Amino acid sequence: MKEKINNKYIYWGLTAFCVLAALVLLFFIIYRWDYVLDFFKTIMTIFMPFIYGLVIAYILNPIVLFFDNKVYSKLFNKSKNKRKKIRVLSLVTASIIFIGCIVIAFSLLVPNIIKSIEMLASNISVYLKDSKAFILSLFESDKFRDVVNSIYSNTSSTIENWFSSDNLEGLFLIVKNGFLETVKFIYNLIIGFIVSIYILNDKEKFKGQCKKLLYALFNEETVNMILENTKSTDKIFADFFSAKLIDSLIVGIICFLGMLIFKMPYALMISVIVGVTNIIPYFGPFIGAIPSALIILLVDPSKCIWFLLFIFFLQQFDGNILGPKILGSKTGLSSFWVLFSLLVFGKLFGVVGMIIGVPIFSIVYSYINNQLKRKLANKELPTESAEYEDIKKIKKKNGKLEISN
Repeated sequence: MKEKINNKYIYWGLTAFCVLAALVLLFFIIYRWDYVLDFFKTIMTIFMPFIYGLVIAYILNPIVLFFDNKVYSKLFNKSKNKRKKIRVLSLVTASIIFIGCIVIAFSLLVPNIIKSIEMLASNISVYLKDSKAFILSLFESDKFRDVVNSIYSNTSSTIENWFSSDNLEGLFLIVKNGFLETVKFIYNLIIGFIVSIYILNDKEKFKGQCKKLLYALFNEETVNMILENTKSTDKIFADFFSAKLIDSLIVGIICFLGMLIFKMPYALMISVIVGVTNIIPYFGPFIGAIPSALIILLVDPSKCIWFLLFIFFLQQFDGNILGPKILGSKTGLSSFWVLFSLLVFGKLFGVVGMIIGVPIFSIVYSYINNQLKRKLANKELPTESAEYEDIKKIKKKNGKLEISN
C-alpha cells in the first residue's frame, strides 16, 4: 500500500515537472523568438540539400507515377524482375523532363532578364530626366513642381552615390554575397536532385518503414488517423501548389502578350515579376505591380497608367474567372482565414511564409474541423457551423437533445 502511495506521488511529481518544463519552454519561445528562429535557420541550413531533395521528389513524383503506371507498365509485365526496370526508366524520363525544363527556362528567361536589367541600369539617368520632364509638364502648380524636383533630386543623388567610387566596397560585398548565394543554390539543387532520385527509387520502402515505426509507437486507431491526415495534407499541398503554379504561369503569359500588344517596355522581365509574385494570394498582385509600374514610369511615363489599368483588369480576370476555375476551393478556407494565414505566416517567415502559409493553415484548420465534427457527432449534435447560427439553447430532456431556435 505504501509503495502504491509513493508511486502516486512520483507520478504527480513527474507530471508537475513536465508541466513546469513546458511552461518554461513556452515562455522562452515567446520572449526569445529571435533565438528560436536563428536555431531553426541553422538547422535548415544544415539540412537544406535534403529539403531540396524532398521538394524535387515531391514535384517529380506525379511524373514518375504517370510513366510507371501509364507508359512503361504497359510495355513490360509487372513482375518483380521488371518493377525495378520500370522504376529506373520512369526516373530517367522524369529527370530528363526536369532538367530540360530548367535548361529551357534559364536559356530563354535569364539572358533576356539580365539584358533588361543592364539596359535599365545604364539608362537610368536618362529615364529619370525624361520621366521628370513628363510629370512636370502635366502640372503647373509651383508647390507640386517643388515636390517633384525634390523627389527626383534625392533619387538621382542616391543612385549616383550608389555607383560612386566611395561605395565600391559595398557594391563588391553585394556582388560577392550574391555570387556565394548562387553557388549555394546550385550546390543544394544538384545534391537535392541526387537525393530526390534515391527517395523516389525507394519511396515504397521508406513509406513502409514510417508505417512500421508508427504502429510500433502508437495504437492502431491513432496511426490510422495520422495516415488519414497525412493523405489529406498531401492532397491539399499538391492541389494548391499545382493549381497556383498553372494559374500564375497563365497570368504571366497573358501579361507578356498584353504588354507586347500595347508596346510596353521590358515586357519579359515585368511579366516574370507579375507571374512569380502572383503565387502569393491577395498581396502578390500588388507586390508585383508596384515595382513594375515604377520601372515603366521611369522608362515611358505615358504608359504607366495604361499598365496599371491593364494589371487591374488582369487581376480582376484572374481573381473572378481564371483563379476560381483552376483553384476552385482547394484550401477550404474563407477569405478571412486566408488573409489571417498570410499576415501571420508572412510576419514569421517572410515571403516563404506567405507562399506556404495558406496550405499549412488549411491543413491545421481541416484537422481541427474534423476533430470537432467527430466529437459533435458522438454527442448527436449538428456538425455544420451554419446550423448553429440560429440556435439559442441546447438541452437534454428524457435522454434526448432538444434544440431551441
